[in-house]
Amino acid sequence: MIQLSKILCPTDYSKTSDKAVRYAIELGRKVNAHVRFLHIMQPENIAEKTAYSYGISKKGVHRDVVSEEFRVLLMEEKKKGLSADILIMRGDSCEAIIEHSRVWGADLLIMGSHGRTGLTRIMMGSVAEAVFHTVDVPVLLVKQDSADKAVKDYS
Repeated sequence: MIQLSKILCPTDYSKTSDKAVRYAIELGRKVNAHVRFLHIMQPENIAEKTAYSYGISKKGVHRDVVSEEFRVLLMEEKKKGLSADILIMRGDSCEAIIEHSRVWGADLLIMGSHGRTGLTRIMMGSVAEAVFHTVDVPVLLVKQDSADKAVKDYS
C-alpha cells in the first residue's frame, strides 16, 4: 500500500504554481497528509543559503515573503482541517527543493511546470525537470495549461 504522509509543494506564487498548490491541498486533504509549501528566495549573496521561517510569517521583517492571497488561502484551508505549513528558504531553487525533499523525508512532490519547449527551455532551464530527474520520490508535475481538475469545496 502506498503511504503518503508528507507532500512537498514548491511555490513561487505564480499562476502555474497556484495550480500545483490546489492539487497539493486537495490530495493532502484526501489522503490526510501534511503538506509543506516551500518558497525559495534568491540569495542576496552567493554564500547565503538559510532557512528562516516556518509557519505563516507574522507582521514584521518577512511580511512580504508570503503573498496575502496565499496567506489567506492557507489559513482558510487549515481552518477546514488541512495539516500544512510553509517554509521560506534562500538559495538556488533546484538545489533547495531537492535537499529539503531529502532532509524532510517527503513522500511526494507536487510542483508546477511552465511546459516550455525548444529554445526557451534550453535558455531558461527547467527547475521542475531537474528536480524530477534527481529526487528519489514520485513527482506530480502540474502543467501551466492543464485543465483545472482540483475542485474547490464550497461547503
